[in-house]
Amino acid sequence: MMHRFLPLLFLFFTAFTAAAQQPTPPTEDPVPRLIREREALVRQYEEANAQRNSLFGNKPSKKDLQDVVDALKGIIRKDTEVVQAVKESALRRTAAIVAEKTQAEQQISVAQGDQTSTRQRFYDLQNQIDNLKERDKQREAKLREAQETAAEATQARTSRELLAAVLALLCAALLLYVYRLRSKLPARRNRR
Repeated sequence: MMHRFLPLLFLFFTAFTAAAQQPTPPTEDPVPRLIREREALVRQYEEANAQRNSLFGNKPSKKDLQDVVDALKGIIRKDTEVVQAVKESALRRTAAIVAEKTQAEQQISVAQGDQTSTRQRFYDLQNQIDNLKERDKQREAKLREAQETAAEATQARTSRELLAAVLALLCAALLLYVYRLRSKLPARRNRR
């Protein structure tokens, strides 16, 4: 009866381990947001670079140049954040792949273990069936021997009973013959 529940138990165990080992859903990827922020900083840089507030004509002032430097520093910081976010995203993907691989290997290991135990259980049951068939053959052979012995005993008893009945009839016939002979004997004695 246990062998009927093994597949159900295996499915339950597999589903439970899969749910327990499911990686947490990834948070929103920050890379697109950081790229949008970087694009805003680039526009800010272009605007700052286009400023020409100098007293000496069409040249940028010190403040204009400082705004350009600040915008470039912001772009560099944002580029660093983007690179860091890409690295973290790659690490998360790698960790997810490793987790999935580990989970798959565990499921394969569990499946192989279950397959081995199921195969062993099958062989055990097959051996039990073979043993029961052998016992049944032996029981049938003993039953045939007992039936043959009983038939021989019945035949012997029947022949003894028949012999006894024949002897009883013979004795009865002899007694009847003796009785008739005796009954005739006194009649002969009386005649003499």
